[in-house]
Amino acid sequence: MDTVVELEGVNGERFTLAGPNEGAEGVYLGTGVTGLYDPPVKVIYEEPGNYPGARYLNHRILRRDIVFGVEILKDGPGSKSWISRDSAWRKAWAFDRDCKLWVTTQESGPRYLKCRLGESPDISLFTDPKLNTINRADMTVIAGDPFWYGNEAIHTVRTKKDTRFQPSALAGNLKWEAQPKETLKLSVGALNPTDQYIFPIWTVPAATEELKGYDLGILGTINFPWDKAPFTQFVLPDYSYEDPAQANRRVRTPELIFGEDCVINTDPREDTYMAANDAPVWARTNGVRFRNAIPPYTGARELEITVSGCAPGQVIELVLPRPWTRPWGLE
Repeated sequence: MDTVVELEGVNGERFTLAGPNEGAEGVYLGTGVTGLYDPPVKVIYEEPGNYPGARYLNHRILRRDIVFGVEILKDGPGSKSWISRDSAWRKAWAFDRDCKLWVTTQESGPRYLKCRLGESPDISLFTDPKLNTINRADMTVIAGDPFWYGNEAIHTVRTKKDTRFQPSALAGNLKWEAQPKETLKLSVGALNPTDQYIFPIWTVPAATEELKGYDLGILGTINFPWDKAPFTQFVLPDYSYEDPAQANRRVRTPELIFGEDCVINTDPREDTYMAANDAPVWARTNGVRFRNAIPPYTGARELEITVSGCAPGQVIELVLPRPWTRPWGLE
């Protein structure tokens, strides 16, 4: 079998269940596995009383309930005993934390599914399991996130110009239009080769200097609140690939002062702005949100990023998740 199946436990322990080097830890994948391929889907149809047949309305991908068994070997004393190996297997699982079930194929590479216990493992006590050479542990686990994840695609671009500035009322650079800027181009070969919609994740840097004061010109310099400090600001792509009216939509981020390096997750189910110093950056968005996901099988695109307040060499990073319906294929 050239397909490798591994479990990465909540404690970091790893078990090779199938494929080359299978059973190195004394645990083998049993037969009768269900729930690992396509996830269950609930399809909703409308059946009007005066209309023949039915009309599709929507469908929803549900959680996975996975049932499988592992054969736990006893081939020696101490760490090779059944009790030791069964204990190691059980300690790798939890009800409130995710394991990672890895499947690696030559064609599709490694993909993992996050799962946790749905029921306690069951081992037959018809006979004393300590006396058997091998015992089967029946597992029922749940994957709340039903997708298999491949390696994320990570793209970076560095600033070349010095666009830092000190906000000044007299200089008139408090408004975005008057600030020094640089436009960066990021070419991505395959935005989304998966069969699911994805949401980009951006990492952007904050100002390189702390608050020094607010320049009032002939009146001197006076310290003001954080929003008058040197800051960085970005305009990031939020292109729609399905709505022509939003094909070139971009979103301007709030100002980021020293210490507010941000991870910007455009997935509406997650916190959008996560600052390194836990500042509530989201409160400065004025309700402006990212709207658009990247559809399945979206190809190459050049992304335009506008930056202000950055020193040369600062890095903007783009992470593109890779969720799949199946553990292999569908490329």
